[in-house]
Amino acid sequence: MSDAIPPWSPYEGRANLVSSRKTLVSAFGDVVSCRAGFSPAELPDIFAAPRDNGENDAARDLVQLNAEHMAHMFAIGKLDTFGRPLGGGEIVTIPMAHWELDDPLPRFATGAFNLKQWWEASAELTHRIFVDTKQFDRWLASLKPLGPLTNRQVEAILDPQKRAVQAVASDATVKASSQASFDEAQSQLSPDPPGVGPVLMTLDEVCDLTRRSSSTIYTSMEKGIFPEPIKLGSSSRWLKSEVLAYIAEQVAKRGGS
Repeated sequence: MSDAIPPWSPYEGRANLVSSRKTLVSAFGDVVSCRAGFSPAELPDIFAAPRDNGENDAARDLVQLNAEHMAHMFAIGKLDTFGRPLGGGEIVTIPMAHWELDDPLPRFATGAFNLKQWWEASAELTHRIFVDTKQFDRWLASLKPLGPLTNRQVEAILDPQKRAVQAVASDATVKASSQASFDEAQSQLSPDPPGVGPVLMTLDEVCDLTRRSSSTIYTSMEKGIFPEPIKLGSSSRWLKSEVLAYIAEQVAKRGGS
């Protein structure tokens, strides 16, 4: 890949609109923020982090799947894309077929591509990519927030023991569903909708749901009682299903005492 635009460096200071068009970097940054729950400025750190078959890989998977989803929208003509020579010049329409890529992520990493060798990720970058702003805004508004990862993909990176604990706790959830505290938790945050993937929660949301302070949450984590968060760059997010399972466990223990 060309050294003119180091991968993910454009996200440290995203360019925005050019007339009725939005840079791919700005558009994809909005998608990452909406669906993955972390700042686009975290992308350089996420892809600089070592592979760990855990939190770092989970963050990269979130970005990868969002890139594939968005590239598919380009490839089927749901969103129009345009190219403009680096440094300025005439804007041209990018054909839908130019988004038929095995791996679109390198193109999203720079927000640019080679117009003549569009299929070659390592070719010298010649054109910056733009998206039709109105089409993009309508599409983004229709997206469900968070969760491009499926339950199967999450299970592939989570510890097997955690999966077993979650399964046991889920069974307890059914038995304890009549308990008032669990009903309140369910009314605030329902389980992950089918096909949408796991819902991630911020620390404030976890505190609101459990009625506990952040210091109590972290103390419980240190004791191995409360679920560990997934690290997304410099941010931490908790799986809603694990938090609900923890609440169900507490309800079940109270009912059995």
